[in-house]
Amino acid sequence: MPLSPSPVSRRFATAAFLIVAVGACADQPTLLAPDTVPGAAASARTPTVTSAPAPSTAERNYEIKFMQGMIDHHMMAVMMSEMCLQKAVHEELRALCSEIIAAQRAEIMEMQSWLQSWYGITYEPEMKPGDQQMMDRMAAMSPAEFEVEYMERMIRHHAKAVKEGEHCLDNAYHAELKTLCASIIATQREEIAIMQAWRARWYGTFR
Repeated sequence: MPLSPSPVSRRFATAAFLIVAVGACADQPTLLAPDTVPGAAASARTPTVTSAPAPSTAERNYEIKFMQGMIDHHMMAVMMSEMCLQKAVHEELRALCSEIIAAQRAEIMEMQSWLQSWYGITYEPEMKPGDQQMMDRMAAMSPAEFEVEYMERMIRHHAKAVKEGEHCLDNAYHAELKTLCASIIATQREEIAIMQAWRARWYGTFR
């Protein structure tokens, strides 16, 4: 089903401060200005508009499938992060959730523009079976339970995006898409490290 931006994301997309990568001590992330934040450059990008499709059928099929799948994947991260803004108790986590919303919405728009420009495809995010039930379960959790669940799910969610981004570097044709994939890999690896440190420090949870 198509998903539309919620009022929550519009209210919180700009945070007063944002999160950067874990420093020398993995359990003590540092708060710095937005221009030093993983994903800040991605969220500021203007979608690139070109028109030439990939030259081979295999490359065209790969790019279309990758971008449609990553758009859906990103939108689930956005939806979970919007809930995070409502339920999380740690200000640091809410700030990271706000950054995830801003960066991944920008990347969704970028990939949508490329699908349209390169392949004449208009694509809107779709939820997979079971996604709404998962969201309902998270909504019913206590704040502490939610924070643990959110970080564990988002760590796994980011790890999948990193893996898909690595495949993209090997299989995509367009340099713009490869650049986006490299940004996804770098940003989401850093966010995984941040959430792992918080999860261990706040809850002593290791999985």
